[in-house]
Amino acid sequence: MSEDIEIKVEIERRNPSLCRFTSTRTLYVGTKTVSSRMEAKGLPLAARLMSLPGVEKIQLIGHLLVVTKNEDREWHDLGNEIESVLTSYLISGDALSPDDVQEQMMLIGRSTREKVQYLIDVQINPGVAEHGGSVQVVDVKDDSVYLRLHGGCQGCGAADFTLKQGIETIVKRAVPEIQQIIDLTNHSAGLNPYYRGMNLQQIAH
Repeated sequence: MSEDIEIKVEIERRNPSLCRFTSTRTLYVGTKTVSSRMEAKGLPLAARLMSLPGVEKIQLIGHLLVVTKNEDREWHDLGNEIESVLTSYLISGDALSPDDVQEQMMLIGRSTREKVQYLIDVQINPGVAEHGGSVQVVDVKDDSVYLRLHGGCQGCGAADFTLKQGIETIVKRAVPEIQQIIDLTNHSAGLNPYYRGMNLQQIAH
């Protein structure tokens, strides 16, 4: 798969601490600036790049990666490391596929709540409905999504698998700011095996 990946490298003449890496594949939908490992949370490519010694800041703009380095590193060595990270990322399962790009384009301009609701409506509920169930977005607060399962999903022994391997994977991939999915479903006689300790009335408002 790596044979269809090309990366063009160009050092900024006016500012030699800055270098552009242009890929034949989309690196990020929209624009994202990252200046620390904390800011890279939820972004696999950014996290790998910010872990490289000498990298001070990165900007992701579609097919373009702009890296700002400190004075301790030279582009000859650092540039090769960045190209290696890019290539490894693009052939991994973390990279954006054409379908991912199209999906994320649909999410541009939406609030976090609207993004999550769109994914539930378009990607998740149609499949869940085939098993007589549905997923409701109760709330989105900070980095958490609160869901409630209905119909065939309520009390189902595979509910946790559906949340972790299905819903959580889809939502986190498309909406990196979301870090956890919390199930509010009362799966058995008022006992919620996945969620305890918060007043549901507070969450619902």
